[in-house]
Amino acid sequence: MPLAGAALAGLVYVAAWIVGLGIWPSNVAITDSSREVVNVYGAHRSVGVVQFLLVEGVAAIALVFVIVAVARAAGHAGAVAPSRFILGAGLTACLVSVVEGVLGVVLVTSLASPAHVHRAGEVFDAINRLDGVKMLLLATVITTAALARRELGLPRWLSATGVMASLALLVSGVGYLALDGDVADAAFLSLPLLLIWVAGTGVALGRRQAEDGSGRKVAGLRQSLPAGTTR
Repeated sequence: MPLAGAALAGLVYVAAWIVGLGIWPSNVAITDSSREVVNVYGAHRSVGVVQFLLVEGVAAIALVFVIVAVARAAGHAGAVAPSRFILGAGLTACLVSVVEGVLGVVLVTSLASPAHVHRAGEVFDAINRLDGVKMLLLATVITTAALARRELGLPRWLSATGVMASLALLVSGVGYLALDGDVADAAFLSLPLLLIWVAGTGVALGRRQAEDGSGRKVAGLRQSLPAGTTR
């Protein structure tokens, strides 16, 4: 991974969500009927596809780089078990997001029509339940990272943000799994906290990678100089 890879990925993740929600801030609620889902997506096909590609596709790809960076940092610090768990749960969450994106594109382009009302409702519910699974996976990843804060070298404020994000993700994840609109509204809190955690973690690890890389270059340069040329 490039030295600034984690930092760049964290910022891309946030940008994908901001742009994705910005182009269509109010679309479909998880409690909407199948007919409402068809009507809304049928009238906004292009923006619906772009939104799914951004928040479930581009964001998932960017998150992979952050997850890998967190897992590597934990592994290099000797936290092998947390490293493996973060990698496994985190990459699974990214895969779930990609599946959501594919289903979303299919829903908007092929099923958002009066001829597929029932099927559209089923796919929409499946996407929301998968979103709940993703939230629960991310909550466990962030909690594990918070417990391994010292090994990762993350600032205290980021760990505190992670704890709050984990709690909010647990609540909103349960809401999405149960298709409970009131409980799922916790996403209004969990999403901003998640964005802060991903961006903050990416930047923190990116800086650490850059510093480690600079230190290795300086050490290598000193070793390559003839004896007696350094003070």
